[in-house]
Amino acid sequence: MRSSRAVIAALALAGWPTLAPPAPIPQTAPSPQVSPGSPPSPSAAPQVEGPADPPATTEWHREPVLDRKLAKNVLVLNHADATLEIATIADLLQQQYDWLANYVGVAPRWIIVHVGASYPLGFMIRNGPDPEMFLQAGSIFDTSANYAHEMMHCFMSELGRSLPHWFNESLSDMAYLDAELSLWKRRREPWLATLDRIDYRSYELLTLRRAFGANYLPRVLAELAKRRDDCRATFTDAAKLDAKNALILEALAAAAGEDVTPRMKEMGFDPRTRERQRGY
Repeated sequence: MRSSRAVIAALALAGWPTLAPPAPIPQTAPSPQVSPGSPPSPSAAPQVEGPADPPATTEWHREPVLDRKLAKNVLVLNHADATLEIATIADLLQQQYDWLANYVGVAPRWIIVHVGASYPLGFMIRNGPDPEMFLQAGSIFDTSANYAHEMMHCFMSELGRSLPHWFNESLSDMAYLDAELSLWKRRREPWLATLDRIDYRSYELLTLRRAFGANYLPRVLAELAKRRDDCRATFTDAAKLDAKNALILEALAAAAGEDVTPRMKEMGFDPRTRERQRGY
C-alpha cells in the first residue's frame, strides 16, 4: 500500500526492472455530439471515450491484457486470469471512485486499474496523464483489501506529485476507514476506538478525526482543494519538507477551527523532520 516513489524504489532494490517514464500521452478526444433524429455523418463516427494507454514504466505493463472494461471513470485492465468477471470489478471500483470524489472534492478524470497475479503488493503510480493502480488478483473482489487506500493515492496526486509520505499514507488509511463506515457499511463508528493507540501508523489523523468529528477529514481536503495551486507548487520534489508540512498544518487548523500544532506536537509530530509515520 505504497505510492509511486516508495514503491518504485523498493522494487528497484528488489531487482524488479523499471523504465524511465516517457512524455505524457494526450487523452482521447470526447465523442462528437449528434443531434437527435439525425443519422451520424460518416466523417463523425462515434469514438470510444477513455484514457490513453498508459506509458510502460514498469515490467508489469508488458504483461498481456486479457480483457478490459471501461466504466465511467475507471479503466480495468486484466493481466491475471481470463475467467475474471471484470465488469463486476469495474462496477465496484467505480463505486469507490464516486465516493472518493465526494470525500476529496477533486478527482482525476480517469483511473487505470491493472489486475495482476504477480504484484508483490498493491500500489499506485502516476507517470503519465492518468494515475494507475496495481491490484492483486487474489483479493480483487474484496473491496476492503486496498480499493480505498490505493485509489486515495490516485486522488491525492491531483493536489501534487510529492506529498509528504506520512500524510499521503495516513490520509489513505483514513479514507479506507471512512469508506468502511459510510460507503461499504461494514463497520460502526466505535470500531475506530480499537485503533486509538500510539503505535497505529495514522495515529495523528485518527486522533484529530475523533476530536473534531466524522466530517473532519473531508473538511481538511476541502481546505486543500481551495489551496490547489499552492498545493501543486508546494508538493514537489524541490520543496522542503517543513514547507509542505506547514501547508498541511494550515489546512488541519482551518478544518478544526483552531491551531492543531500543539496537539500534533503532543503526539510526537515534528514538522521539520516528520517524513515517515510510525509503523513504516
